[in-house]
Amino acid sequence: MNTARVRAVGGAVPEAAAPASVVSIPGTGPIVASQFRGEGPAETLRRRVIYLMLFRLLLISLVLGSTLVLWWLSDVNLATPSSMMLYAIIAATYLLTIIYALAVNRVTDLGQLATVQLIIDLIISALLVHITGGAQSAYTFFFPLSIIAAAIIHYRTGALIMALTAALLFVGVACFGWLELLPVPAGQRVLPSGLSAVELGRAVALNLAACAGVAMLSSNLSGQILRTSASLESQRSVAADLYALHEDIVRSLPSGLITVDEHGQISTINQAAYRILGLARREPEDSAAGSSLRTIMPGIERHLAALPERQSAHRLDLTLRGDDGSEQYLGLSVSPLRDNADRVIGRVINFQDLTELRALEQQMRQAERLAVVGTLAAGVAHELRNPLAAISGSIELLRTAPDSDDDNHTLMDIVTREVERLDALIRDLLDYTNPQPRELVRFDLVSLVDETVEAISHDRSLGAVEIGCAPDSAEAVEIVADPGRIRQVLWNLMRNAGEAAEGRVEVRVAAGDAAGDAVVIEVCDDGAGIEPAHLERVFEPFFSTKSKGTGLGLATCHSIITEHGGTIRAENRPGGGCAFLIELPLPAPMAEVALSEGREGEAGAVSVAPRENELKPASVGEHV
Repeated sequence: MNTARVRAVGGAVPEAAAPASVVSIPGTGPIVASQFRGEGPAETLRRRVIYLMLFRLLLISLVLGSTLVLWWLSDVNLATPSSMMLYAIIAATYLLTIIYALAVNRVTDLGQLATVQLIIDLIISALLVHITGGAQSAYTFFFPLSIIAAAIIHYRTGALIMALTAALLFVGVACFGWLELLPVPAGQRVLPSGLSAVELGRAVALNLAACAGVAMLSSNLSGQILRTSASLESQRSVAADLYALHEDIVRSLPSGLITVDEHGQISTINQAAYRILGLARREPEDSAAGSSLRTIMPGIERHLAALPERQSAHRLDLTLRGDDGSEQYLGLSVSPLRDNADRVIGRVINFQDLTELRALEQQMRQAERLAVVGTLAAGVAHELRNPLAAISGSIELLRTAPDSDDDNHTLMDIVTREVERLDALIRDLLDYTNPQPRELVRFDLVSLVDETVEAISHDRSLGAVEIGCAPDSAEAVEIVADPGRIRQVLWNLMRNAGEAAEGRVEVRVAAGDAAGDAVVIEVCDDGAGIEPAHLERVFEPFFSTKSKGTGLGLATCHSIITEHGGTIRAENRPGGGCAFLIELPLPAPMAEVALSEGREGEAGAVSVAPRENELKPASVGEHV
């Protein structure tokens, strides 16, 4: 199997330098798409004219050149007028060939140029035959060669016309030379008149028969060539259509397609595979020669080694890890690659990127867990409030008892404080499980972030940690959301980051994600980060590694962002620290936003002052 190059099938290439698409077929080597179409008539004629010129040059050089060498070896006088004419014929042939070569790339009608060459060839042949003995010349075979050349250029019609012209010209030269009507150059050793009438007739008859026979054979062969060319062109058209269909199918596949030989070297790779694997799209000629599959899909050799070469496999999983620590999940199917003799010559690997699907599955599982926990939490919260109210009322009664001493008052203060803490936890549970209706307005998210950063920067509980906006943060981004609830999320995330940071927390707002339809908010710290085992659980209710944490802050943030149609995730930064990323959908450019009743001010001028129940410490989530 030809694995000299990795060929890109159906790939999109720049129009300015669009090379022919190439596919490697086992046993044949690379095939260019234009080969299916074949040459055009003009290119075919150009190639034949060039071959005719080269053949003429070679023939004159061999035949006439060898004649001069023999004359020189035989001590023949090479200074006679007849010898000079032979020199002139050779020089004229070379000069005309140069002129023809210059004219090939300049004339538009190559058929006329070829006809002119054939006519000049006849004239040179007649002159050569006359000065070398007329009918008894050794160069009479030049006339049948001219007939063959005409058949090659103009097929059957050209062969017949050239045969008739050559026959008349030969008869005229032979007869007129025998009758001494044509001048004979001085020093000519074989005279055209040196034949008897019978010898002349026999020579003429033989040469005419030769011309007729060559004409018939050339005509027949040229007719077959025409029919074969028509059939070949039809087959090429069918092959080109099939190839175009194959190329369109491969190009339109949304999944990656790679074929490898029995040694694991890549033979073909489509554009979707380039896109999924994140490879730089290159021209087919620049692809890595003999590239190994394991270099672009590390770990796949484990699946291939466990699979017999004649067996197919579906629903295989492969995880690729990037240089930045990111993971990409691929779903594979592997099947044997067979040739027309049903021999296994490699494998076909079809794959899809399941990273987003896995993320959605994880979000669904998390949403199901949150829903179950939320339902349970709501029931527990309602059931706990009544006993807490009874305990609180009883403590107040005991506090007013006349026989209460200081120790009892101390114990009652402890009970009251813990009851208040439990009540705050219950309020958080109710806020998480039964959120208030959203008040959607259009506002500037960057202004909201700036105000929240300014407010939390004065929180003395964060110590010397500096909280600020990143220098490359967007200047203004309008979204449609509930500003109070978005501010609650930002406050919780910034406070968590401040508690985990060692020196600085940065907040960044990007105007759009990769698709350009969402705004991205990133809250980063320079702390120790989150343990990988905890990353998937940070948004679960009651999950916390803090001794005083309730585990509801991040769960509430997740619930609020989900209600707004966005996503929130946590990831560790390569240089250290943790980053929380929020994606909120951008409004349609011309969409009319229905604003809630009772809001104050116009869209874009909404007050974003913190609400009291959102800034209390009990609402603050944990940085796990």
